[in-house]
Amino acid sequence: MIDPAIQALSVALPCGYLFVALLYAMAFAGDAEPRLSRVRTPMLRLLSVLHLGLFAVHGGRVRGFPNFDMWLSVSAVAFATVALFVLVTWTRRQPTVGALVLLVAGALQLLASMFGPLDAVAVPPGPSPGGGASTVAAVHAVTAAFASASVVLSGLYGFLYLLLLRQMKRRTFGAIFRQLPDLTELARMTRHSALAGFVMLAVGVNVGFAMAHGTGTVGFTYTDPLVLLTLGVWLHFGLIAFSARIRGLSAQRASWAAVAGLTVLLGTLFLALVPGATFHALG
Repeated sequence: MIDPAIQALSVALPCGYLFVALLYAMAFAGDAEPRLSRVRTPMLRLLSVLHLGLFAVHGGRVRGFPNFDMWLSVSAVAFATVALFVLVTWTRRQPTVGALVLLVAGALQLLASMFGPLDAVAVPPGPSPGGGASTVAAVHAVTAAFASASVVLSGLYGFLYLLLLRQMKRRTFGAIFRQLPDLTELARMTRHSALAGFVMLAVGVNVGFAMAHGTGTVGFTYTDPLVLLTLGVWLHFGLIAFSARIRGLSAQRASWAAVAGLTVLLGTLFLALVPGATFHALG
């Protein structure tokens, strides 16, 4: 049975994100931004509230923290990407950055809306059967979403850094060049996004370890391939975040590393669409 609230929000969110991306892209139409672009900030605030409302509806059906399956996890990453863009590296005067970030967030939410369930099983009255997650599991899910969003943002900013560097070497100073931050700012944005992921993943990993020990997960070891991969991603974040202080790790190399991280994340998402493949959901 389709839940009307979930269906309405699943349709509204990708449309809203892609519309805001279009508002950013309108800056390329001329030297002055149109008046309509002024609604970008109110629109982002409204979309954030609606997105949280989507999670609240899912949580309300299970009377607790929502269980994140694959596509609700993708939706959470889309929300976290926009949140980090606004809170950490928002550049009001560079429409190219906003257009790209909102386009990617809209695409992620579109995938989540297309393939995710439009219904939720309501929990019958009485004591909660345990459908909601504990506080520790909630922290693990939230930090995992924001760490994944950091991969997205640092990869996008790294891509823009490499794009701008390529344009400068070729002496092609077109509309995209004029709308981008300078190389120093893009490198700083890449590092700050990676630092957010480094911190979030550090918290998430330790919370995950605590969950595994607390629940007595059978077969859990620190040499598990998934654990080692997660620690490798955490180290990857750290190298990018502190690249300015690491000799031999230039901003260009850090940008390539960030783009590689984004490529792996997107590759993992597409591989999860293969029949029989598994996906590590946030919950």
